[in-house]
Amino acid sequence: MLDWVFGKIVKKKRKKPGIGTKPAYEEARGIADTGTVEERTKLAAHEDLEPEILYYFATDEAPEVRREVAQNVGTPLQADSILARDTDAQVRYELARKIGRMVPGLGRDENRQLVDMAIEVLEILARDELPRVRAIISEELKSATNIPKSIIQHLAEDLEDIVSVPVLEYSPLLNEQDLKQIVARGVHSLALGAIARRPDLTEPVVEVIVAEDDADAVRIVLENKVAKISEQTYDHISEKAKDHADWHSAMVFRDDLPVRTILRIASFVNAALMEALVKRNTEQESVVDELRKTVPERIERGDLVEGDDDYVPASERVKEDAAAGILDEERLSQAVAGAEHAYIRHGLAELSGLTHETVSKMLSAGSAKAITALAWRAGLSMSFAEEMQSKVGRLKPDQLVHAGAGGGYPLTDEDMDWYLESFFG
Repeated sequence: MLDWVFGKIVKKKRKKPGIGTKPAYEEARGIADTGTVEERTKLAAHEDLEPEILYYFATDEAPEVRREVAQNVGTPLQADSILARDTDAQVRYELARKIGRMVPGLGRDENRQLVDMAIEVLEILARDELPRVRAIISEELKSATNIPKSIIQHLAEDLEDIVSVPVLEYSPLLNEQDLKQIVARGVHSLALGAIARRPDLTEPVVEVIVAEDDADAVRIVLENKVAKISEQTYDHISEKAKDHADWHSAMVFRDDLPVRTILRIASFVNAALMEALVKRNTEQESVVDELRKTVPERIERGDLVEGDDDYVPASERVKEDAAAGILDEERLSQAVAGAEHAYIRHGLAELSGLTHETVSKMLSAGSAKAITALAWRAGLSMSFAEEMQSKVGRLKPDQLVHAGAGGGYPLTDEDMDWYLESFFG
């Protein structure tokens, strides 16, 4: 497993396409000393290159050479330790990808000192100044069980959602107490949603998530079929559910609803969901009787009619507007003004080419940059992006990303692409 630590060749290495045959040792030394940047870069790509030459290349003046060394699985670990602090960001990106994939595979029978060296490199990268480097490490370690818990805890508490979300959602090293403390210290909406999607979600963790009163996180908890929700927490949710139509379907189709919650939501869900609620509880005759009594009362009040949104899905209205050529920024601005959230999400999905799920995540992330990148992808103006940040993303004034000079987007295309890829890449 740790042949890469000292660069020793225990088994045949794969050959990187286009680099040719590795030169003899003396020729390789000559290239390392006096070769051109192109020659040194090509030589550094050989995974079976002598360890001392790869180590020498770790301090090469050309970043192109150091990048090849960083991604080379034959590079000795001592060289990786140098590269972890490299001034070139791309060098650290490449090293993060490599080391992040290698470390989770370390076995218990490995030399302890060498494992410690590998972990040290990992810890340096997990604390890198650039979120992208930390995000790569987080993504690679999200399911690992053989690394220090302190690294996972550090990543989980990162202020950048692209770093914290992978480990918050998947890491088996975070226990119930860890998750409760993380929520208690305060997290952004996307990070809270990541915790809400965990497959091992216990009642105490669900309780603290719901107590945050984050509408999207509550919806995600309800959609998480294996999340354990106590009756007390259901009471808290049902008290506020009337004003959150996007919770209704998730509640109706849960298998663990207490009777009092069933009767409570029957007082406000639409006709289609009321019918589903009756069908799902046919074995509980007394409950069904109570539900059926509710129907005429609601019809009499005029709040149970077939004019509910479910009978004219927002997705269909978006398709119709797109076909008519009127799905544009003006129409979406009208939707924002009218709080037509379902239409906004489907509309942005149509214009951006992203999935409805990805668009929903980006709008609910609590990230001004994510919403800005989404508007950019959809071909909309920066002024509309600002409008969405405040009215759809519900961000506070001091959290907003504002237009750059001339009213354009303040982020580079590369930054926009990165934020987009962090949600669907």
